[in-house]
Amino acid sequence: MTETDYLYTRAEAPDLHVLNFKATRLWFAALALVFVNYGLLTNVLGWTFYWQPAGDSAATTVVTALSISIGAIVFFLRQNSLQIQLGYILTFLALGLAISTRALELFPDNAGWALQGKMGWNTFTVILLLSLAGLLRRRYYNVAAVGILVSMMFIFNAIIGQSFGLRLISGEMSFATTGALLFLTLATATLFTGFKPTRVFFLNSEIGQATRSLAFVSMVAPLACGLLLHNVLLHTDQKLPIEAHLISIIIWAGLLNAMRAGNRLEKADALRRAAEERLERIATHDPLTGCLNRAGLEQAQYRTPADTETDESWAIGVFDLDHFKRINDTYGHRIGDRVLQEVRPALSRVMRPDERITRWGGEEFVLCLRYSDLKVLEMRVEEMRLALASIPERLETAGKLTPRSVTASVGVCLYEASHGFAETLAKADDALFTAKKTGRDRVVFFNDIARGTAASRPCQHTPNLPQKPATSEMQQRDIWLTDMRIASHRD
Repeated sequence: MTETDYLYTRAEAPDLHVLNFKATRLWFAALALVFVNYGLLTNVLGWTFYWQPAGDSAATTVVTALSISIGAIVFFLRQNSLQIQLGYILTFLALGLAISTRALELFPDNAGWALQGKMGWNTFTVILLLSLAGLLRRRYYNVAAVGILVSMMFIFNAIIGQSFGLRLISGEMSFATTGALLFLTLATATLFTGFKPTRVFFLNSEIGQATRSLAFVSMVAPLACGLLLHNVLLHTDQKLPIEAHLISIIIWAGLLNAMRAGNRLEKADALRRAAEERLERIATHDPLTGCLNRAGLEQAQYRTPADTETDESWAIGVFDLDHFKRINDTYGHRIGDRVLQEVRPALSRVMRPDERITRWGGEEFVLCLRYSDLKVLEMRVEEMRLALASIPERLETAGKLTPRSVTASVGVCLYEASHGFAETLAKADDALFTAKKTGRDRVVFFNDIARGTAASRPCQHTPNLPQKPATSEMQQRDIWLTDMRIASHRD
């Protein structure tokens, strides 16, 4: 599997358009090379293939072609660190050529044919912005991304001028140069897919589709009208440069409005999804323990039996904390709640991520466990019972008043598709009742009840409870109440 295939496999749905856009980077660079060299051949060498500028229209100069070609070649040199360094050198070279021929005017008008013709200010500005974006991307990412947007404005302004037959204030840009710079800008834009304001265009959702549609209409509709009126119907021949810039402002106002509306909708949609997730969690989880509640278990049970992707089976366990009312009566409901809150953390270290724990009611919990070997399942359930017995030690470490011991009775039934979830849960509850009746603090499997061996299988291990002073539970409660009164008096 290639790296690209791996990225597409691991990509989430919202990232697919981003990957598709990045995959076109070399294609954009190649098209930029084709367009600029086509313009060079038609305008400098006089080789006409399909289209050539009419009359005194702008031409693609040699220096312009070299600068754009070097910028496009850089994208083919991003394979290793050495080539990346060479890419920086070539970018500096392209920038130096543009500055020397336009800003510094080192080449006079009477130079040889290879250096004839001046680079327009709009062409120079776009090459400058693209070069700086490539050089500053790693350190000033957002600033470089804004430079890409500005360069796109210049390019579309040139396209508007060509479609409406208007000369621009900043100078004309030839057809071939415009196409080459457009594709070179798109190739550079593939490096800035993480720019937050424009990321809405790549969303693989209804919001992303609506934003792209709105932007497309805002951009294409004025251009199509210009082409129809001034190049097909030849309705007018206006030469006022201000018109092209005004139309450009209208188009970019539509594009920016589409981007702003898309981002606002995406933010609102994200808040809505977060609120729905919170409401769903409130509806399906127990607020005290963080476990699933009955509603959550009812949703999960439809997925549990249908999961047939592995050879493993499911087992349903029901356990009850023994004599929990005594803990509440002796230490108070606050300590009882703390004991319940420790159930999920205590079991999480012996449960798999795809297994579930549900608070069924009060101190009774339901487990959905995977297993492939019955003996291993028995050992794991026993480990869970011992993990529950460690709750006093966990509370003691946290500096809380702790009961002397916490034990649990567990009933387990193996799931069978023919019996269904509700019947399996009822059988596990029958096994729990048997565990309580036969002495508590033990694990009973429903199959053992049918064989009559449940009563003869006491708990397999005895937890090593920490040694405590030889005081009764009532004496411990009196000591705790005395400490609380002393602390309150000191406050």
